[in-house]
Amino acid sequence: MAGGLREAGGAGIVSWSAGCRVRRFSENRTGNDLKGTAEKKELLYVARVSVLFLGWAAVPGFEKFKKAADAVKENGGTILSGQDAFVLWDTYGYPVDLTEIMAVDYGLTVDREGFNAAMEEARQKARNARFKAGGNSIVMDANATSQLHNQGLASTDDSLKYEYKEHDSVVKAIYTGSEYLTTASGDEDFGLVLESTSFYAEQGGQIYDTGSIEGSFGSFNVINVQVFAGYVLHMGSFTKSSKTLYVGDKVTCKVDYDRRAHIAPNHTCTHMLNFALREILGDHVDQKGSIVLPEKLRFDFSHGKPVQPEDLRKIESIVNQQINDKLEVFAHEIKLEDAKRINGLRAVFGEIYPDPVRVVSVGRKVEDLLANPESKEWLSISTELCGGTHIKNTSQAEAFALLSEEGIAKGVRRITAVTAKCASEAMMLASSINSDINEASKLEGPILEKKIASIKSMLDTAAIPAARKADLKGRVSKLEDQLRKAKKKMGEENIQKAVKFAIDAAQIALSEGKHFCVAHVDVGLDTSAIREAVIKVKDQKDLPIMLFSTDEETNKAVIYAGVPSSAANSFKVLDWLTPSIVPLKGKGGGGKNGIAQGQGTDASQLKDAMEVATQIASMKLG
Repeated sequence: MAGGLREAGGAGIVSWSAGCRVRRFSENRTGNDLKGTAEKKELLYVARVSVLFLGWAAVPGFEKFKKAADAVKENGGTILSGQDAFVLWDTYGYPVDLTEIMAVDYGLTVDREGFNAAMEEARQKARNARFKAGGNSIVMDANATSQLHNQGLASTDDSLKYEYKEHDSVVKAIYTGSEYLTTASGDEDFGLVLESTSFYAEQGGQIYDTGSIEGSFGSFNVINVQVFAGYVLHMGSFTKSSKTLYVGDKVTCKVDYDRRAHIAPNHTCTHMLNFALREILGDHVDQKGSIVLPEKLRFDFSHGKPVQPEDLRKIESIVNQQINDKLEVFAHEIKLEDAKRINGLRAVFGEIYPDPVRVVSVGRKVEDLLANPESKEWLSISTELCGGTHIKNTSQAEAFALLSEEGIAKGVRRITAVTAKCASEAMMLASSINSDINEASKLEGPILEKKIASIKSMLDTAAIPAARKADLKGRVSKLEDQLRKAKKKMGEENIQKAVKFAIDAAQIALSEGKHFCVAHVDVGLDTSAIREAVIKVKDQKDLPIMLFSTDEETNKAVIYAGVPSSAANSFKVLDWLTPSIVPLKGKGGGGKNGIAQGQGTDASQLKDAMEVATQIASMKLG
């Protein structure tokens, strides 16, 4: 029981200290795994004894349980969700058995099936994260592939990867990353080599397919597919209810075609983008690499300088025009020698292609190209060597948005783009920002300034077409120029207004026999205007002056005080300013050359502040 219970001061009071023990139990097993074990019995005994002496509140994480349980009861329910039970396990280390004991005291039961589902989902996410972080966690090196070759195992037939249907196959090898097995089960990661497959293995810049491999054993979740020396390795793990899988078992490949439906248009659009780049930038453009994902495409190409926004617009327009033209996309396997004769054929520099090779063309049949391979007509269409999966018609891409263009190395540029719904959303967002700019153009002053800041922040992170973003930034820049000019004009007007007001106020004070002037001028928080007015009065009228100005919207105030040298010996400007701004919850500083300034955060107390300033000046100056 060490670490489970602790006696306090010999008084026989037992407190809960099993949190670390719960965690140790739960790191590698759930409550189901503990069933019938001495560990489970000890853990649950600890819980019961703790509750007996201190109540459930002694258990770490109880408040989380109580909140979830109360919510169930408030809604008239009797079942604590599996997700809540999983959170208690994941965060506080509660085996589900312990949660069930707690639930009984609340008249509730626990959704075991939901708990198991949440547990499996968490395991799957963890596996996906591992694969994503490591690229592919199971690698077949030369020794591993040579073992299969020496056994006479033929390379995987992956010709079915271009089909969109379930495919029956046979398990030929099970690989752990270090050894081959004849059987596999449990929740570890494995790699399966099949006789044939409809899964696309990552290659040519296109991401792998995902899905499942199913059979009498149950189901195997495929989360990564790679090819090693011709052997396609399907990496993943078995679902919780799966039984043992044997080499030689018959299985069915079930690709996630919904996911591939997002990948295919992105791949076809890389071809059309490649074509558009040469059309606009010139024949020197060569593909330097690409990545095709479900959510976006990325294309690297040779070009010595940034692509101007207007050229990006033209490139984007060419791709969208081909989409709108609803062109058929053709693919045909031909001899490499014949493919190389096709005028305008694009290939990746340095890439080694098989023979025969697959040719993908947009808008014309490959057979037409072969019939007259040297025709200049083929320069006006996209034709490439490619083994990837594509859409049947360009219209399936729906739309194309070129989001960014940047340099990644000397002489190499990178374009990132999206298609279909993502492209439409990017265009809609651009239109929305454009509308915001239209509205902003009707504003002025501080309101315009805030709106510009908001739009600029949005533009910096917005996933919108790059050419459109450049246009919108240009419009915002013009608004900023407009704002600067307006602020400059207003500043000049405020100075004139403040100086005139201050001199008039000082003249009135002098005519009334006063030796100082305290006044409120309406120029907002324009410190330059107030300072200039105070200096003018101090120097021209040889009169101590304190000017207040406020802003109703922010409830702030700015204050300037000036004392001429003739009065400076007996009347210190800071001694006048500092107490005067206390009602405004203000603070001040300065004093050099007889000028001090302050600011306040409660302009509603302006009257009190001016009264204090008047009283101090009256006492000192008469």
